[in-house]
Amino acid sequence: MTAATVTSRAALVRDALLWAAVAAAAAWTFAYRAATSRAQVLDYDDGVYWQTALAIADGARPYTEVFHAQPPLFPWLVAQPFALLGAVDGETAARMLMTGFAVLLAASAAGMAALLRGPRAGMLAALAVVAFPLVQRYSFQFGADLPAAALGGVALCLALRARTAGRPGRWWWWAGSGAALCLAALVKLIVVVVVPSLALVLLTTAAAGGSGWWAWVRRTAAAAGSLLGGFAVAAGAALLVIRPGRAAWDQVFAFHLRAAESASTPDVIGMIDNTGDWGLPYFITAGVCGLLALGLPGRAGGRADVAAIAVWAAAIVPYGYLHHPVFKHHVLLFVAPAGALIVLGVAALWAVARRAVQRLTGPRRRWAGAMAVVLAVAAGAWYTTHSTVAPVLADTSVEACLRALPRDVVLVSDDQAMLARAGLRTPPWLVDTSHVRIDSGWLTDAEITAAATAADGVLFARPRRIGKHPEVRAWAKENFPVRYSADRYELYLRAAPLVTGCSGKVEVDGKTVSPMP
Repeated sequence: MTAATVTSRAALVRDALLWAAVAAAAAWTFAYRAATSRAQVLDYDDGVYWQTALAIADGARPYTEVFHAQPPLFPWLVAQPFALLGAVDGETAARMLMTGFAVLLAASAAGMAALLRGPRAGMLAALAVVAFPLVQRYSFQFGADLPAAALGGVALCLALRARTAGRPGRWWWWAGSGAALCLAALVKLIVVVVVPSLALVLLTTAAAGGSGWWAWVRRTAAAAGSLLGGFAVAAGAALLVIRPGRAAWDQVFAFHLRAAESASTPDVIGMIDNTGDWGLPYFITAGVCGLLALGLPGRAGGRADVAAIAVWAAAIVPYGYLHHPVFKHHVLLFVAPAGALIVLGVAALWAVARRAVQRLTGPRRRWAGAMAVVLAVAAGAWYTTHSTVAPVLADTSVEACLRALPRDVVLVSDDQAMLARAGLRTPPWLVDTSHVRIDSGWLTDAEITAAATAADGVLFARPRRIGKHPEVRAWAKENFPVRYSADRYELYLRAAPLVTGCSGKVEVDGKTVSPMP
């Protein structure tokens, strides 16, 4: 065995140990956040997807019986654990599925960086994504943005890998990229922001082969055909299993077009700044490092790959101005390419500095990358235990009262998550009572009262959504004689015994029968 072989095996062992440390750090971070999930205030969308999954698991049909404004794949995926394991164990399994997507998001950033600058860069890129507070916050929440971003990252990684793959293997990489892009689009359509990056990789990969324009055309056509073939196969298989129906078109497309018309003025800086203290510094650093990675020397073809990643990260600006409305969770779509750019820029700068030092002092052992990974793992662990990523969820009298209700009680409400935590359901058509749906005219007073007629009561929550409609409130008071109020919530029911003993105020036909203690 030669000295070179021994050195190579030792390097592989070191990299394997470092990868294990990075994976363990990511798993521990996400597990720590998941363990505190019931103590944190979650996004409104969490309750919407939670009730959507429960309704689909109970047999309700998406788009016709369950209102859903996104493509069909994500709610179908989340509903499977509930259908197989029930409400309690199903929730645990479904949230683990979300954690799996968070890991995949970090892995996609690692893949981008590792393909361009080696395994240590990949490790640091993964840690940069894991450490981002918004990723930690959504690593266990139900929401379509994180899975879409993760699958979009996989699509770009596979396309970058196709650049260096030989024939015929490269066509399989392109097909895999198309399949991943399809799955991402079936989760959330906003993943189209990655398409320009894929197109750039496609065109520059084909151009890199030389041999004239006709050979370029043939290679481009073959790569594009493989990508589109993978997309089509994945689309056919997914839609065959899910069978969303024709009603999906209106809710997925027409709804968003109308919602965009009623949205407020776009604010890209505000959108990023809402993610917390890390938001603007993270993306500003990504921009600077992206320029460094593009300007400093690297491997052959590396600039085109960096440009593809930078195009995706920079798309946050036109996205913020063209997409209406925008929310902070949309930023998740751009965290992975931004994290990869940060590491690529630092790695390019470090490579230049190292070469300059070596010319003066001679070669040095490559220990800096390994040390940076170890320090990043330690810093991430410290940060996780010394920071919060969401407000603390306070115990309330109204939730305790809801938990005491029979499990078959169905309530109309603007707080779907509270009902889900209490083990209750909302009517399938009202799993989403968001401001966007109401303000765009896709949820009328008549629809609310029609669903409430078949329900057992109405829970008006803060902040008010359906509760801000005077006609709905007047209808609830007229049709449900029992009014329970506590913690700024109002619960209207037909039978007083359901809330007898609850801590709060109970009125029947306007007369107080149980004053607040």
